[in-house]
Amino acid sequence: MKNMRINKTSYKSTTIDDYNTIIDVRTPLEFDDDHIPRSVNYPVLTNKQRHEIGLKYKENSFLAKKEGASIISANISKIINKIKFDKKDKTLIYCWRGGLRSLSLYLVLKQIGYDVTLLEGGYKTYRGYVVNFFENNTDKFKFNQIMGVTGVGKTLFIKELSKKYQVIDFEGLAKHKGSILGNIPNTVQPSQKLFETLIYEKLHSFNSRKNIWVEAESIKVGKLSIPSKIWKNMPLGKNVKIKSNLTERVKFILKDYKYFTNSPDLMKNALIVLKKIIPKEEFKLIEINLKKKEYFQFVKSLIEYHYDRAYRKTRAENDSNIYKEIYLNKINIINIKRAIKENNYF
Repeated sequence: MKNMRINKTSYKSTTIDDYNTIIDVRTPLEFDDDHIPRSVNYPVLTNKQRHEIGLKYKENSFLAKKEGASIISANISKIINKIKFDKKDKTLIYCWRGGLRSLSLYLVLKQIGYDVTLLEGGYKTYRGYVVNFFENNTDKFKFNQIMGVTGVGKTLFIKELSKKYQVIDFEGLAKHKGSILGNIPNTVQPSQKLFETLIYEKLHSFNSRKNIWVEAESIKVGKLSIPSKIWKNMPLGKNVKIKSNLTERVKFILKDYKYFTNSPDLMKNALIVLKKIIPKEEFKLIEINLKKKEYFQFVKSLIEYHYDRAYRKTRAENDSNIYKEIYLNKINIINIKRAIKENNYF
């Protein structure tokens, strides 16, 4: 054990693909906040254990380390029983900064005979790589946009395109529909770090010589932000604008946001925001529509008094060169498939 050579590697562009298994030994809270793509969480300390050891470390570092080692040893024994990968699989192990937590599991697995490597600098090294990637390596990717006002089926277009083309669905990754009613019930948005990891993972898997289709978005998707250099480059490719009639848009929104009509109380927070940004009389009409459960008129008023006005101020409407317009007389998957098939620029 004394002369055991410790295999270490730094994070690089091929790391995700170089290993069969990537183990994150940090706590579940740390893992949920962000983690290296494709990694699995085998925590050597629980959330509670790490917190308690941290408090004790401030009082007596030696005793805290001793207790921590005892707890980690017990947890590693449980991890060994959970491991399902083969001893010959190339396995990468990391913690917060390549310290004792990852080393503890590494030494045990190495002694058993597993092919393990430590990530030097841990998660911090990976996170630094991602930040640098978005700052310096995204100009090689070329984007095309699906554009249009709220309720024309842009997300349906994106999902259909993803079956054949390279697509980043920012709203899907952000778990938010990108509008004032964008919060999805019983769904928590990821952290900004994890959102960026999900985007990075997509780009990592793409061919940079092929175009990437995205939905024209504000830089903000709920509480999250699209990396600025990507957002700035999005309108520089082909911009395809989807259009439809008002009635069809209202029907589509009612279907797409049906959980709001099923539980009107979910709209309370959205209305608080809306009250601050539209004229008083118009807000009263919207409020009356909602109280009377006149949902068709409620959505129609939202479109006329908020969504369309807001869209006229967006970058998509004012600063993007339109390559092609597609009109949908009915917003459904059949018409979207037909539009994609009939237009050879997709």
